[in-house]
Amino acid sequence: MESIEQDRLPTLSGDDLPTYDDLAAQEGPNSRFGRWRGWIEKRAAERYLSITPDERQRRRERGWGNEEMDALDPEPLTPTTPGLSIQTRHLRISTLSEPPPTARIEPPLPPLPPVSTVLRPTHLKMHHFGSRFLPHTTTPIRCLLPLQAGRLLLLGHDEGLSVMDMYPQEWNDSGGIDLKGPDEAAVHTIWQGEIVFQMSILELDQSSGVVLMLVGPEPESPLAKDSESRTVRMYNLASLTSLAKWAVANKGAHPLELSNFAAQQTPTKKHRPTSSFVARGLKSLIPPAASSSSASGSSSSSAMPESSSGGYQALLTPQSSISGGSPSRQPSAIARPPPRTNSDESSWEMVDDLPLRVLSFALWTREEGARMGSRGQYLAVATKNNILLYETPQNERAFRFVKEFYTPLQPKAMCFFQQTVHDRARSSSDSHSRHRRSGSHTTSSPRSSSITASSNTINYGTQLAIFVIFEKKAGWIRLADSAVGEMELFENGTEAASPTSLSAHSPHHGHARTASASPSSLRTRHGKHAGGKWLLPTRCELPTRSVYILTRGTTSHVVPCPLPSNAGPVLAVLAWRSPPAHVAPRLGVDTGVLQLTALGEGSVEVVEVPLAALGGVKNGHLSPGKYGNGSGLGHAHAPGHGHGNGNGNGKGKARMDDGLAALVQGPVRAEEDAGGETGFLCVGGHWDDPHQGALSLQRTASNMSGRSMDSVDSDELVARIRREQGIYGWCRKGVTDWRVFWLGGSFDSDDEEEEGE
Repeated sequence: MESIEQDRLPTLSGDDLPTYDDLAAQEGPNSRFGRWRGWIEKRAAERYLSITPDERQRRRERGWGNEEMDALDPEPLTPTTPGLSIQTRHLRISTLSEPPPTARIEPPLPPLPPVSTVLRPTHLKMHHFGSRFLPHTTTPIRCLLPLQAGRLLLLGHDEGLSVMDMYPQEWNDSGGIDLKGPDEAAVHTIWQGEIVFQMSILELDQSSGVVLMLVGPEPESPLAKDSESRTVRMYNLASLTSLAKWAVANKGAHPLELSNFAAQQTPTKKHRPTSSFVARGLKSLIPPAASSSSASGSSSSSAMPESSSGGYQALLTPQSSISGGSPSRQPSAIARPPPRTNSDESSWEMVDDLPLRVLSFALWTREEGARMGSRGQYLAVATKNNILLYETPQNERAFRFVKEFYTPLQPKAMCFFQQTVHDRARSSSDSHSRHRRSGSHTTSSPRSSSITASSNTINYGTQLAIFVIFEKKAGWIRLADSAVGEMELFENGTEAASPTSLSAHSPHHGHARTASASPSSLRTRHGKHAGGKWLLPTRCELPTRSVYILTRGTTSHVVPCPLPSNAGPVLAVLAWRSPPAHVAPRLGVDTGVLQLTALGEGSVEVVEVPLAALGGVKNGHLSPGKYGNGSGLGHAHAPGHGHGNGNGNGKGKARMDDGLAALVQGPVRAEEDAGGETGFLCVGGHWDDPHQGALSLQRTASNMSGRSMDSVDSDELVARIRREQGIYGWCRKGVTDWRVFWLGGSFDSDDEEEEGE
């Protein structure tokens, strides 16, 4: 009974078990441990004594002490002299040139170039921007416009307008700025609720610029019930740049909401001057109510106002005279569309109120006067059944309406191109039977009549025309006389294959192909034509000539520019593995190749054609083919060889051997899987060397406005920079995953890598 521990005092609370307070009163503050208290204190003393003083000091230095915390505490401020007066004896003025050390911002290091994928054995490189896990947009990307030498990219898509910041900046922990590269590019939304279909630079100068946009409501918007409710608007380039910078600086801000912008617009007063040239042009086509019935039988060319500039009238003048005289030619116009009813004056003040909904537009800058900054422009606006032509006279900025063309089908796409026109004088009866109009005011194809051998040839030189793509066919409309025709790419089995044709790589081996832009009556003699979907022609400037790339289906033809009116052998024929959506040309002068890049479903395909294969080799020089001008392609040579003049020391023979080797080698092909469907956006960018490309473009930005240069070297530098530009494209990696990528690269990069090795 003695070993049993008992309470020496009765419980103060009256309960059976003592409380903590009772134990503290009996045994002290550690009474809760009971009989284990002595053992715990003993073990604690043993552990303390087992540690040497050196080990104890080492542990104290390693742990968190109060010395470090006391060192970080600011020293207490000494009390100043009492009073409200300001003491200035010890005042120190800090200027902007001497900021405090904690506020100094070091300049960020330049980011590394983006990682590229080389499509060997070609010279093409592919660059991807941003995180590979985050999409750039969740809807299809329609267009792209680079700003500030490519530092900012405006993206037009089905949800609105966004900006991609290629060099995002962030504050770091030390108070500085971290500059990231294109591999971490970020996308910020500028506005929502209004789709941006097209963006083009209408005017660009050092201090100002104008951007032409085709916009429309979102599919979910109540305004989108009309599938053709699209409008053309002009935006100030500086304002768009400011909006883009605002979206980048305010990353978490809500974008502008434009879904209800058009619905909230109210009709304005009558005769209010409007700034929309499209509204003024369309309004001028509506005749007065009293003369609407009599105007239905007039030609559409009569709608051109008398104040039109001489720029369009100059197209009607032949370039060479006719030997022996010729009858006067009157311009023939396409038949007018069905008559439209007039409406109230106030309903024509805004473009949104017009019944003619804009589907697309195309721009063309006239080449004459380019070096004096006085270039004129043509603007073609496509509606459901019409194409409206506008022009800006030289040294003027306002667009003026010129002519209206009627199309029997809805245009899907269009662009301007040049063609040569050679006609023959004929009697008045032949001229009358050549163009016929139906009673329903529809356009009939011109029919050629019999031509005698003694007919005199009229040379109208190079004329401007509009290339129009419909659902299954493509046609052209000449601006000067409104003549029309159907485009075809033919396969002629009766003629021998052209020496410059690359038909060995075509599925139709052994047949020369011909490109025709002639009237439909001349199409029957060419035989079978290549089928497939038409693409808009693209132009490329070779060293001694200009060429067009005509593509239909899986076949592309390299044809001379301007396009001959009569069919003839082409310079080259290429076949793609799958039908492309766009074919973009690039010229490598130093390596002597023409690079063609096809964007389509699931992959990017590139073909590099030697320039020697386009013109052949003659007398040790690279000479043009049938459509050449006789000057030769003297600057083209095979990869890995320098320039030569063909005089002495075997250089002429070496150039001939290089040309023959290029002919034997043939085109070089490569293909890269982009991860989904791809498409073309615009030309631009030097992301293989972004620092040099950005600096060069900033220094020569004024050249885009057409101003003259001070020296020939500057012209050559600008031409080289533009020639080495790449292309921007879009890729669809998922249902809601759309990305932007870039294709390009220098043509002499392989030589530099070999020298570095």
